[in-house]
Amino acid sequence: MAETTGILGIDIGATSIKYGLVRGNQVFHRGSEPIASQSNAALLEQLAGIIARAEFSGATQVGIGSPGPLDLERGIIVASANMPQIKNFAVVAELSARFPQKAIRLENDANAATLGEFFYGKLRGMPNLAVFTLGTGVGGGCIFAGKLERGVNGNFFEIGHIPIAGFSACSAQPRRCGCGALGCLETYASATGISLSYQEATGEKLTAAEIARRAQSGDVAAVRAYTLAGEALGIAAAALTQIMNLLHFIFTGGVAAAENLLRAALEKSWREHTFTFFHDKAIFHFTHGDEDLGILGAAALFLENAQT
Repeated sequence: MAETTGILGIDIGATSIKYGLVRGNQVFHRGSEPIASQSNAALLEQLAGIIARAEFSGATQVGIGSPGPLDLERGIIVASANMPQIKNFAVVAELSARFPQKAIRLENDANAATLGEFFYGKLRGMPNLAVFTLGTGVGGGCIFAGKLERGVNGNFFEIGHIPIAGFSACSAQPRRCGCGALGCLETYASATGISLSYQEATGEKLTAAEIARRAQSGDVAAVRAYTLAGEALGIAAAALTQIMNLLHFIFTGGVAAAENLLRAALEKSWREHTFTFFHDKAIFHFTHGDEDLGILGAAALFLENAQT
């Protein structure tokens, strides 16, 4: 990779596409636009339009992070809850046909974020690392022995679907998750789960950000909603420590901005469910101002490739 060309990173999010040219550890010509998700064809034209921009013409590598499920072997976005009209979209083949001179790679967005942390983040280069992406849902990725673990066709480390119901007296009934299972982590620790915790306590439906502001002002129900989320995250992290001996954790995404509402409950819960000899070895890092992480992670697909 020539340093002057850079890598084009494209991050397909819940409602928008972010993109930028990555050189070294910096992002240039960043942009964002609403997703054209009415059809496979509409999304193809939007992505092709981004790649074709003059400022990206020198980039011979294009990394794309997308919510799934994906078929990584064939470069297909199988489906997405946030883009219900997108079905079996062969994004890599379609874009490669348009831009045969460019190498194009697709990855699960949470895995891409994990690579972004590994190559660019606060704990970069850490050989064993767990990343939790805290947004509308809870996703994540795992670096183990210096490699991103992908599992069966990219479905490794679905941390948001660890069952943790019953860990707290505040949850008499396990919540039904969007995946169909009962009591998954994301039903408590995502923005959606925090909103539901507050609504159950008060009858009022607010966003997680609004609840965080109320918690900062001392609203008891708001504080408890975030405490519940922190306890749930601690349980999930403890399971990873006990099973895989993972001790370095990064929490990123919009919900992670409320670190002061989550950290104490998370660390307490983790200690209560792990061997004592782990307790002085763990690192819990919350990211702030990480709006470029998805772009960096998509670009890091080619840095990972260069390692192998």
